Amino acid sequence: MKQIDNEQSRPVSFWCSIRVAVAFVGFLGMVAHYSQKISVGIALVCMVNHTAIDHHKSSIDTPLTQIDIDCPYPDNIAKIEGPYPWTKNIQGIVLGGYFWGYLITEIPGGYLAVRYGARFIFGIGMIISGIFTLIMPWGASLHYIVLWIFRLIVGLAHGVIWPSMTVIMAHWAPPNERGKLVGFMNAGAQIGNVLTLSLGGLMCSSNFLGGWPLIFYSTGIIGLIWGIFWLIFYADSPRDQRCISNEEKEYILNSTQEQLSSHSKNEFEAPWKSILTSPACWALFIIHTCNNWGTYTFLTSIPKYMAEVLRFDIKSNGLLSSLPYIMFWININLSGAIADMIIRKKILTRTQTRKVFNVLGNLFPAIFVIGLAFMTCKLKYIAVVLLTIGVTFTGCCYGGGFMLTANDIAPPYTGIVFGISNTFATIPGIISPYIVGALTEKDPNNWRIVFFICAVIYIIGMIAFLFIGSGDVQPWAMKHPTEPMAPEQTPFSGNKF
Repeated sequence: MKQIDNEQSRPVSFWCSIRVAVAFVGFLGMVAHYSQKISVGIALVCMVNHTAIDHHKSSIDTPLTQIDIDCPYPDNIAKIEGPYPWTKNIQGIVLGGYFWGYLITEIPGGYLAVRYGARFIFGIGMIISGIFTLIMPWGASLHYIVLWIFRLIVGLAHGVIWPSMTVIMAHWAPPNERGKLVGFMNAGAQIGNVLTLSLGGLMCSSNFLGGWPLIFYSTGIIGLIWGIFWLIFYADSPRDQRCISNEEKEYILNSTQEQLSSHSKNEFEAPWKSILTSPACWALFIIHTCNNWGTYTFLTSIPKYMAEVLRFDIKSNGLLSSLPYIMFWININLSGAIADMIIRKKILTRTQTRKVFNVLGNLFPAIFVIGLAFMTCKLKYIAVVLLTIGVTFTGCCYGGGFMLTANDIAPPYTGIVFGISNTFATIPGIISPYIVGALTEKDPNNWRIVFFICAVIYIIGMIAFLFIGSGDVQPWAMKHPTEPMAPEQTPFSGNKF
């Protein structure tokens, strides 16, 4: 009860605090991270020589699709042609290379961040990714396999970031402020999407430095600068932060240390068996993977969908592709604040709150994705509205849903649990681009199948978390496992869910 009293009394201000400063710098790091992550998705639209590919298709008697008949490209809008005659299958390979690297370092990154701290792991990861993002135009000029290798290395460097973020918040975010702080940091990812998608379209259409290489140069430099600043600014614990007040330091430590492991770095051991046999963990793994299927499908393929199906020009493509992520960003922050309020006022338990927000973040995207499947190029602005609403609701999962579950159920091992979860959740990033490429290679109308697959997978993840998900600290993750934990009491405490 002491912990709860400390949190409710709020002995120090929230906005003018070091913990908010940490969240803000982390937010900027996520902007840099996602700007690099999706840079290839928008750049490929301008890197590829579509005329050469179309000529190859016509030479093998590929028929016109209904989209070609209904919505031909206007004669007054010139398609931007790049130097590389890469088919959709090759583009899928290039897009998937990142996620192979991302997959490999998730669990090691989480373990290292828990054991040695997130300062070095996060900072060096961003510096490495910045360097290889900068040289991607050169790699592409050599061969698409070289570009694939560079993207693989960037993925390896980025794989440590999300597990590091959960470790940062385990040390810096009091539990009853966690939704706001985690939501704010996570929202940086969506701002990175917005900036890269909107400005990337403008860069593509410019003549300065070749146009599309600017996307890699700018995102690479931003990552380098941020990584260096992070190493200078961040401290792994409030105890080591030089600028923090004693009042805020004590507030954070009293709120968080009850849940964190007291083992030294040399004594630390992860309860691997308990993690891998925990229903609560598997609920997180399943919903995270299913939700990421939709997220990665849209993240890597929205620019292609806008260009090939809805027939937007590159400038409109970039701006409209970014619109869903502007709303996503707003909803992450709103849902984080609302979830914190619901838990703090004991309207619902933490578990019930997570389940409600996961339903909102999976059911509604599934519904709007099904609607999107029936849109045509003649209804392209309605399609953008449906896409925007669907992606917006996904933000409920990031602000008040499963993205906080690793911190909820296993505070001492949050980096490891989230690392495992994000490993599974990265698999859609590898598979989805290949499936989208294979399905839409000959007929863009097959985007309908892509959207139906997304809807079904969203629902599977939602159902799994409803039945076996939890927001309570698990017995194997308690600092003092012999001490019983009093259940939360709310007006809905008798409800099964």
